Amino acid sequence: MKKRFWLHAAFWFAFWFIYSYTYSRYDGNFVKYGSGEAALLPFRMVAVYGSLWVLDRFSGRTGWLVGGIVLSNFLAAVGNRFVKMVLVVPHIFPEATFEFWNFSRFFVELFDCTLVACGAIAVRLFFRQQDFLRREEVLRSEKIAAELQALKSQVQPHFLFNTINNLYALARQKSDKTAPVALKLANLLRFVLYETRKPEIPIELEIKILQDYIALEQLRFDADRLRVDVQIKTDNPQQPITPLLLLPLVENAFKHGASEHRSEAWVRLGLDLENGNLRLMLANSRDPNQVPNPAGIGLENVRRQLELVYPGRHQLEVRDANTTFEVRLGIDFQALPQHRRINPSPNHQSA
Repeated sequence: MKKRFWLHAAFWFAFWFIYSYTYSRYDGNFVKYGSGEAALLPFRMVAVYGSLWVLDRFSGRTGWLVGGIVLSNFLAAVGNRFVKMVLVVPHIFPEATFEFWNFSRFFVELFDCTLVACGAIAVRLFFRQQDFLRREEVLRSEKIAAELQALKSQVQPHFLFNTINNLYALARQKSDKTAPVALKLANLLRFVLYETRKPEIPIELEIKILQDYIALEQLRFDADRLRVDVQIKTDNPQQPITPLLLLPLVENAFKHGASEHRSEAWVRLGLDLENGNLRLMLANSRDPNQVPNPAGIGLENVRRQLELVYPGRHQLEVRDANTTFEVRLGIDFQALPQHRRINPSPNHQSA
């Protein structure tokens, strides 16, 4: 409230000073013209605050809005003529002549009131528009954050369900691999519970979670059943990235590659981060008799996260051949955000 008061005070001081200085250039008597403008200021305030009141009250009713603003400025012009008649001319400009209903002088008076009223309305509309844009941006950010959280919530149960199933199968076999799997699962749970709450994490943490997940999957298969090739190169381990963005892609490769392949299966992962550009290539063997699951959430989840967090800064390509499934992802972390929607590929494999 105090800040608003001083903003209004500054506005009126600027208006008074500009008018007083402009008129005083005729004879250099700033005090005389400053006194005259000060006497006329109250009714100019009537024009401004009357117009602003009408603007706030009748903003959706054009007829009432225009009529109210015209009436406010007309009454203010009449008031100013009265002040000039009883105060300004007799006491400040006694050498001047005065005629109350002189049309040309009344028009100047009305113009002065309308000018300051329109200036005030323009300022009010500007600040209102800025406030609207700020609130719209806040709502947009909150909506994106809520949708991202919902997407992560979809990934976490899906991912954990598969991993717990793996652990259960090993426990039933009384395998020596049970303890390492349980430890890695604990690390993954810690990541899911704490790191995914953050909007961004260093990419080295995302890579670590990929490596842990791959190690978990490798524990489930014999060496001759699954071949995994991982090549990772990064020049900036601290590069921020939204968490749980890459994991669904890797999970997808194992679920539809090794898990459903009846013969020897393979998964290849290549990740390269250089100068703020991420390039990921993920390929897996595919059973030609396998029917893709169109209702899954894996790739569609990643697509939506990319659209929300990296609009216009990513490329996601999916290639589904008879015996091979390949995903290529590129993200330019250095580019400025743009609004661009990537349409989903009609032919894709999803987890």
